[in-house]
Amino acid sequence: MMRIAAAALLASASLAARADEQPWEKKNWECLRPSRGCHIQRCCEVSFGVWVREKPGAAVREVRAAGEIDAPPDRVYDVVTDFERYAQFMPYLEDSKVVRRTQDEVVTWAIMNAPMVSRRDWVVRVKLDPATKSGTQWTVASEGPAPSERAVRLKVNDGSWKLEPLDGGKRTRATYYLYTDPGGSIPGWIANRANTMALPELFEAVRKRVAAQAMVSRR
Repeated sequence: MMRIAAAALLASASLAARADEQPWEKKNWECLRPSRGCHIQRCCEVSFGVWVREKPGAAVREVRAAGEIDAPPDRVYDVVTDFERYAQFMPYLEDSKVVRRTQDEVVTWAIMNAPMVSRRDWVVRVKLDPATKSGTQWTVASEGPAPSERAVRLKVNDGSWKLEPLDGGKRTRATYYLYTDPGGSIPGWIANRANTMALPELFEAVRKRVAAQAMVSRR
């Protein structure tokens, strides 16, 4: 059950804030990992960290993670926007498909089959950045497959990836933001714990996929 948010975490992107007010740039984040009691932006200077923040009037908290990936930002971007093949490398993702894709936007559907809970699915509209490949943003979309009895449809799924160059562009600092509610009868405290526990697994899946793609390109 601790994996319940894996699907939403592995899906890719959403408008959680205005373009000039990105969610990771706001204050009042509480650092959970590393556990040094840090509550400020400077915590992001560690190799991997997880933060949470209370959202007024909501039982589920916003979550954020930041970590380093041994590949240039453009290669990481290509992986986190490869929605057609998400089910091949994202944990617990049973299926996914692109509903519509343009140069600057993708509408994508996916379904998760995590242990101990019923299936969850979602449709999100992802804003792309093909010019700089510096990140994505997403929110729920009304397009795509209609909700069915096969899965509980996520009604809240806002998030983003921010990709910044390290070491002269050889490596990447990735910042991931998510605000989602798994719906159904899942208590808020379980959803909150699952959201934060799934973040390291999400980053590891992206790292492995980036490395695998690099090996293929060298052949």
